[in-house]
Amino acid sequence: MFWTNNSCKPHLEKMKKLVVFLGVLGVVCFTGIISNILWRDHFNILGNHPVTFEATSTPTFPVTSPQSEELNNLLKMIEWPLAPTNVSLEFSTYSKTSKYFIINPQAIYVIGESLEVLIIAKDHKGRTKNYGGDLFHVKLHSLSLKAGVSGSVTDHNNGSYTARFILQWSGETMISVRLMHSSEAIAILHQKRDTRPDKVFFNGYFEKNGTQEVVECNFDLPGQDVCEYYDQRNGEKWVCQRPKVLPCDSYFYHSMGGTRNVLSKEEKPFFSMSLIDQEIPSKLGSLNVLPQKNVTKGTKVDCNPGLKNPNPSGFYYQDVWKSLVCSNKQFDNHSEAAKCLAGKIVYMFGDSTLRQWWEYLVAFIPTLKVISLHAPQAIGPILATDAELNYLVQWRAHQKPLRMARIGVRDIHYIASELDELGIRNGMVIVITCWSHFVTYPVGLYIRRLYHIREAVSQLLERSPETKIIIKSANTGYGFVHGSDWLSLQLDTLMRAMFSKLPVTILDVWQMTSCHREPENIHPPKIIIKNEVDLMLSFICPQ
Repeated sequence: MFWTNNSCKPHLEKMKKLVVFLGVLGVVCFTGIISNILWRDHFNILGNHPVTFEATSTPTFPVTSPQSEELNNLLKMIEWPLAPTNVSLEFSTYSKTSKYFIINPQAIYVIGESLEVLIIAKDHKGRTKNYGGDLFHVKLHSLSLKAGVSGSVTDHNNGSYTARFILQWSGETMISVRLMHSSEAIAILHQKRDTRPDKVFFNGYFEKNGTQEVVECNFDLPGQDVCEYYDQRNGEKWVCQRPKVLPCDSYFYHSMGGTRNVLSKEEKPFFSMSLIDQEIPSKLGSLNVLPQKNVTKGTKVDCNPGLKNPNPSGFYYQDVWKSLVCSNKQFDNHSEAAKCLAGKIVYMFGDSTLRQWWEYLVAFIPTLKVISLHAPQAIGPILATDAELNYLVQWRAHQKPLRMARIGVRDIHYIASELDELGIRNGMVIVITCWSHFVTYPVGLYIRRLYHIREAVSQLLERSPETKIIIKSANTGYGFVHGSDWLSLQLDTLMRAMFSKLPVTILDVWQMTSCHREPENIHPPKIIIKNEVDLMLSFICPQ
């Protein structure tokens, strides 16, 4: 990383491939002069907020070449029907007045059958909505059986929705429909994501010869005099306000700065805790579900790379995740987990939701000992090894943006750059997650980051085809002040699509965190982490 002025860089040719892919940078070079719009377009993805509910949430990128086809397809995947602007709270979707009903109810149900539920969205006065765009989480569950399975929701764009489930166990089965965000709240989230990336900001610490200055930093600070820090390999720029005294090359530390309240007084009520993640009341009791008769169970496939995630991708029964992707295992004994990891080199790259996996393994396996690298726990690298069975597990955080306490700028690395440094090693496993710190930014930034990670993964598999790559999906339960499961869902959809053609494993923990009996939390409790790690180990050791 180095700071630059606005001039052509030797790496321009390398960037052209990415520029064509994104179609958003608008880089133009005439006789050695590059236009100063490398990053500004990232913060102007959407011109104006749509004013009618027929509009969708697709950001507008200029299409400059046929190679932009993938980008256009990605943006279509995250289109979302947006509510009209300037709707008063009383006309927004309200959980306490909304209803749901079973379509074609039966006296008896059987495992494997489908169940459909019609959801009718109503406003605070009980009036039926005439447009869609609400976000619901739906599941079947049983507290007594410690069971749960997610359903899918189809938006009919007229105030009605169909939730579909597949019955997975016999006995007690209850329906849960939760309104996560009204369509009106989502329209606000969408608009703030694309027009106010400054709602989360960071501090940059400059030091030299005993002088210290602290300034604001971010991906971009439009209209301000800034120091620019450009990473050639990843084509990304980070900027900080220019210190009054110190030079740009005295930038040594980074931390979370704070958040800005970007909601107007009219918008704030839509995000009241009494309106977010609320159960829709129902008088429906438990369904009577019976086991299947005379059914021969099919043979499940081993947990190998490239398998597609069906919907649902699995379910809980007695707090154990039963994968519908492959024949997953439960590693209830620490010796079984250690045996699976024997001889392996496991590198984990990502955020704190993945660090939980590393922490679980260290706590679970007595012979897996932490080796201090004298690095901050929050960013790593943190390393643990098992001398008896000759394996190691390491985690480290991804590059900025990172919302955390003060850390060294040179201690945080890009995932793609880390992957580039890896050679051909037997038993190598790469686990990646990258999403939670990007939800407050226009999606173009996230696509750019994933593009480089995907490129590095592809190159790693070319030189080391036996390496196993596991991509952890997003978690539900994002309670951050500017976070939302809707924002996470948008990024998770992009991630799955961008890695869908590579021989990698996409581990669907979205459903694992959304249908468990425990309340949803971006940092789930141990019982969920155990099931996530067991599923990872099932892919590392499929037989």
